[in-house]
Amino acid sequence: MINPDFAIILNFNPTGANVNADALVRRARDIGARAVSGREELKAACEKYTIAYLPDQAGQHYKADDVVDALLAARKAGQALVVDVDGEDEADQATLDALNAWMHKFGHAVNEGQESDLSADAAEAFVLTNRHAPYQAYLFLKAPYPAEVKVTGLTEAPNRIEWLDGREECEFVFENGVLTVQLKKQESPFAWQLVRIQGHRPEDDIAETKF
Repeated sequence: MINPDFAIILNFNPTGANVNADALVRRARDIGARAVSGREELKAACEKYTIAYLPDQAGQHYKADDVVDALLAARKAGQALVVDVDGEDEADQATLDALNAWMHKFGHAVNEGQESDLSADAAEAFVLTNRHAPYQAYLFLKAPYPAEVKVTGLTEAPNRIEWLDGREECEFVFENGVLTVQLKKQESPFAWQLVRIQGHRPEDDIAETKF
């Protein structure tokens, strides 16, 4: 069974006889991939950089403009995206660059997100819940998104709602089990943006200690 924290698996298929395993696995780590597959020469580098080695993963090549859409479609379905990478192919490198840029901002949400009981009414929007901190949920929005979005499935009002990139707070109202979030337009090169819905945390129940 694939670890659910593997949002991306890079399937390296270098064509040369000599493989720079360190360089390949470092690239995967820097992008935010937590697993790679491919030739057995990669195993030692995976141990060195604390990345899982998975043999025989079936993937495909993605264009740079399509790879984030493919990644989020996979995460919405509870799956990992397997990306084939052949050596120094320019198209593959452009795809990795696109992944790197987006994952730098939002990688932890896709790696740690799992299917959520929450749903949103905006076109193409969906929600994942943090498997390690279930009081956090991530609302995925693709531009152009509306001025407000309604989220259902919550049992109580959240403590805070914010854009993940920049941490700007969003105004919201919670009435009759419906969360209405106001969405200001974000200046960003990325079509997909994330909003974090922060619920009641266990540490909120810890009483203040005075000495």
